[in-house]
Amino acid sequence: MNHPSPVAPVSMSMSDYVALPEAGGASLSADGSQMAYLSNASGLNQIWLCDMQDGRPSGPTRQITELSERVVSVAFAPRGRDLIYTTDCGMDERYQIWLISGTEGRPRPLTTALGRVHVWGCWSADATQVAFASNERDPRLMDIHVMDLATFERRRVWEGAGHVEPLAFAADGRLLLRDCRRSMRDQDLLWLDPGTGVATPALPHAGPAQYLSVKLDPDARGALVLTDQGCDAPRLCRADFTAQTLTPLHEVAGWEIEKVVLSPDKTSAACVVNRDGLLRIEMVDLATGTATDLGAPGGGVIGALAFAPGTRRLILDFASPTEPGALWGWSAADGFTRLFADIAARPVASHCTPEVLRFDSFDGLAVPYFLYTPAGTPPEAGWPVLFLVHGGPESQWKAQFRADIPHHLQNGIMVVAPNVRGSSGYGRRYCAADDLEKRMDAVQDLIALRDHIAARPDTDAARIAVAGQSYGGFMTLAAMTEAPEKWRCGIDIYGISNFPTLMMTTGPWRQVLRAAEYGDPVRDAELLRQISPITRIDRIAAPLLIVHATDDPRVPIEQGEQVLSALRGLDRPVDYLRIEHEGHGFSRRANKSCVFETIATFLARHL
Repeated sequence: MNHPSPVAPVSMSMSDYVALPEAGGASLSADGSQMAYLSNASGLNQIWLCDMQDGRPSGPTRQITELSERVVSVAFAPRGRDLIYTTDCGMDERYQIWLISGTEGRPRPLTTALGRVHVWGCWSADATQVAFASNERDPRLMDIHVMDLATFERRRVWEGAGHVEPLAFAADGRLLLRDCRRSMRDQDLLWLDPGTGVATPALPHAGPAQYLSVKLDPDARGALVLTDQGCDAPRLCRADFTAQTLTPLHEVAGWEIEKVVLSPDKTSAACVVNRDGLLRIEMVDLATGTATDLGAPGGGVIGALAFAPGTRRLILDFASPTEPGALWGWSAADGFTRLFADIAARPVASHCTPEVLRFDSFDGLAVPYFLYTPAGTPPEAGWPVLFLVHGGPESQWKAQFRADIPHHLQNGIMVVAPNVRGSSGYGRRYCAADDLEKRMDAVQDLIALRDHIAARPDTDAARIAVAGQSYGGFMTLAAMTEAPEKWRCGIDIYGISNFPTLMMTTGPWRQVLRAAEYGDPVRDAELLRQISPITRIDRIAAPLLIVHATDDPRVPIEQGEQVLSALRGLDRPVDYLRIEHEGHGFSRRANKSCVFETIATFLARHL
């Protein structure tokens, strides 16, 4: 049964909310006796370990890494208890791969080129080899490497032509690759022969497709594939690599399936279905196609998902607007239960469950948004409003936990989080609705929603602010330059201000992928210039807070500092918070507190 979470104190500081621990990213040993997972209980994501029995914790947790940098991911070997984990430095996304032998050994680096990216791929079935991608040869391109763990010798088995990653070893030694050289939403599956370096199409297709998950059959002649090949939204299919065909097994009309895991007996698959930014699990009987809705621990999001080896019990990450991320289990007998009862005793925000609503935008398109309303009666003039715009651009605001939202609500600020056109989660057509020359239509969605919210009787139309991070930072700057009179203030968190310089300075391995999203820097040079807020920065009159970190590999700090220099030159009100040794986000608790507290202070002063 689910245990009710305690009600949060009436008033908590921003640091109190940020300090709420989060856990997730679990990986289970092949025999199911141990679970490794990531937790920021120490202030920075590290690996924790717990003994398990029948998919349930059977002993105390213990922290097994104490690094000065975050751990990004962890994966047990398919045999034994060896662990692979990845790290970076200052969130620079130049990932390095490490091995811990038997969960107790001294960590050993498998990669040492600190200025290059190493993307973890997969273990061989016998756990003697690993495959990963790296841009060591050319910073713009990802090659495929295979390492023998007995000798630690590695071979470059394929020279890539863009972004590519290994997904699985076949029993005959071939590697299944996901090739994303065109874009992350236009992918190919390839079979690579490591001996010859020759890659051939595994599943030819016409038109763009993405492959979110591939679960190989033991003989590698087929697989369970989660893909939108031939349809608008990802669905579960059976792939026959010999016949090169796809047979649909399960789809949810109007919604995307985000994740799938195969049961140990291979008779069923657990699918994570995204319904308007709230995620649920459906169990699919692979023989009949019958789906059973298991639900979720609440209205929230599900991250990593796995079956405990040898059982029908699921292990999952779950977070919601009222609770930080934690590890949960599901079984037919018990339903959803927390894995660690002590986490449930910690205070959580219990007063910020949003409504998911829609409005008709400027051209009649229905645009969804999340509405978080403060408790109590609105003031006579109405609630002040903060718009929070997600990044991406091909991302989605979901019912996740954010430490700043309960604090804003606690201080009487309504929060609106839109999923403007171009957001993922609503199918390929909706996601593509802001491509290239339609980029500014998404900005018009934001402005139209602002007017829709301003017309409510419980809001103060004179006190509406806009904030966003990454692409959401671009949306913030664009909204403030397109409709400067409509915003009381704005907050640009590592946002894009100048697309031409972004394309020159972003991580070289990301440039092709960014061109697919925003436009080619040569062919579409004029479009990129026109949509760049820096070209109209003199139109910003309202106070602006800029937050950027020094090691950001995606949106380099020059993007924020261009805006800072321009606004200072124009003698416009602008504040700037520069965070050292962080990247495209903030991994350290102290930095998160600093950023969110600075934002809260800025809003208290200007909103």
